Amino acid sequence: MTTEDSIALPLQWSRLWLAVPALSFAGLAITLLLQHFAVPYAALPGVAGCVVASFLLGYVAYQKPRRDIVSLFAPLYAVLIFVIPNDFSSGPVMQTLYAASISVLALRVEKRFSNPKHQEKTMKQYLNEYIERIGPLISTIDEETGHLIASSLLSFKFGLYKNAIERCEETLARLRERSAMPGALEAALLILQERAADLADSRLTPSPQYTFGETDRDALAIRLPPGEGQDRTALDLDNALVLLYAVGIETSPEDEQALEEHQRFIIQILDSYKEQIQTPGA
Repeated sequence: MTTEDSIALPLQWSRLWLAVPALSFAGLAITLLLQHFAVPYAALPGVAGCVVASFLLGYVAYQKPRRDIVSLFAPLYAVLIFVIPNDFSSGPVMQTLYAASISVLALRVEKRFSNPKHQEKTMKQYLNEYIERIGPLISTIDEETGHLIASSLLSFKFGLYKNAIERCEETLARLRERSAMPGALEAALLILQERAADLADSRLTPSPQYTFGETDRDALAIRLPPGEGQDRTALDLDNALVLLYAVGIETSPEDEQALEEHQRFIIQILDSYKEQIQTPGA
């Protein structure tokens, strides 16, 4: 069983795990030597070596990016076996078995728990990072325009396609009047408007007039690797929906709750591209 943590072992202590077998077997060797000469309390060095090595193993395990529960409890095992009076023998045989066990654990911790476990981003995390990434674009949008953008998206989501067309037109006109027309945002509104018109008339335009260009790529949430086989029309619409959601939720406090209630819709869009999004270089 393991637990996750981001604490990393300092570079200068990267070989500290080697002290676990060194201490435990050094104590055992001293014990055997003292017993050979019939020295009183000869078992104490071996006991001390095992106990100290166990605490050291627990420390090393705690400092790893990924934590091994068995190694973390090694100090407790040492105390129960060697310190608290019990029916276990604390002689050379027990010391040998115990030293071998914690040495194996130390090696296991070093080999299996030194590197952080790779964790893919959830699409909600990805969405939040995307919203932060397009901050400069969002900063040019005022609340009234943000409300129109949110209304365009929500009308489309509810199947009110004629309303969506009107809201897109209003938004585009307002942006043009204010000379605040980020290229990617204009493209997103035009793509949504064209798709809403198709749905309102129950038709499908084979070659849509409006698409995202290469200059819009930095503002898009779904940026697939070059040559990725994908329906360009569907990809453009999905990118338009995610972009309008991101702008709307950040710029229109009036619509924030309504948009949050439909966040799952946007997450599902991103989730359908999850494998491609997680690909390095995408």
